[in-house]
Amino acid sequence: MSPTSSEEGGDERSSSRTASEGPPTPPAEQGSPAASPSQATQALVSAIVVGFKRPHNDDAAEASGRIARKLKLDSKDSELLAYASKMPLQEQLLFNIGLSLKTMTKANQIQPIDAKFVVPEKLKRKIDIYVYNALVCPQATGYLEEGNRIVLEILVSHPSWGLTPEVKDNPDHYQAVCTRVSNCFNDKRRHLKAAINKSLGTVNPENPEGHRLGATDIITLVTNATKARGSASMKSYSVKITVQMIARFAFLRRVLLELPKNGDYWKAVDKELLGIREQFNGRPKQAMSSFFKGILDDDLVVFGNNKTAHLDDIEGGAALTNAQTEVADAMAGIVTVASSTNESETTDSD
Repeated sequence: MSPTSSEEGGDERSSSRTASEGPPTPPAEQGSPAASPSQATQALVSAIVVGFKRPHNDDAAEASGRIARKLKLDSKDSELLAYASKMPLQEQLLFNIGLSLKTMTKANQIQPIDAKFVVPEKLKRKIDIYVYNALVCPQATGYLEEGNRIVLEILVSHPSWGLTPEVKDNPDHYQAVCTRVSNCFNDKRRHLKAAINKSLGTVNPENPEGHRLGATDIITLVTNATKARGSASMKSYSVKITVQMIARFAFLRRVLLELPKNGDYWKAVDKELLGIREQFNGRPKQAMSSFFKGILDDDLVVFGNNKTAHLDDIEGGAALTNAQTEVADAMAGIVTVASSTNESETTDSD
């Protein structure tokens, strides 16, 4: 074999290899950084290139018309598809990539990839309402993690408020809602503890076991806390005061009065509640009710009684609000997924 034929064979092999491997990649200019497309763009281009197939032998115009009808494209998009069908193969590939990149750009303008999720205003209001009701609920089994769980369960059962399945399934978005609930609890617990602490008064040196000086009676304490006078953070949404609620406030006040210096108040409250549940486990509900009534009777001795309002008058008047009922049911393990009908009937006045 002559050198010439060998060189020609080498050229043929080189030409064959070049054709199969595609056009060579031009080297990056010296001193210039290499192009670095985003991972999303690279994945998009790779998917299009790998999934691209040569068209069938049938007429391109007929194929584009058939696809347009199947996808129910409008007239402008149908014309664009017919135009693209007449392009050479490489132009079609580039055309598809260009359209996809344009679509991604528009999508990012609507909701940027790294945009921070913002809790909707309606959901914020509902969180405020239900956190508040969880704190004043006499059936509350805990005021820390348990309260968060109860409120989140209720919010999930009302997707129209903003905590949709899509939000719950997105870890970042759901965490934003959980953080909002947790911060709301922290804020309202702080104000509730401050209100109770303010009501304690001081020990009467002449009668240490008797009525405390400058103390607030229990009915006034609960009324102030539920009406939240002068405290936007304890804003209430029309709750019904009950004797059970007043007894629970008497319990909360007793724990604070007996709390050691530098003690963690809300942890102490939850520990006390756990002990009470264990103590009355398996016993009639009336036994626990009598226990809390005894705490309320002691409170009346230490902090005094209201001169104008009486416990016997508390149970009359309006019924429990929807939010109060939902929270009490959730505390008892009952959470009902709201229908589209009663979703619209639930208002912020709950």
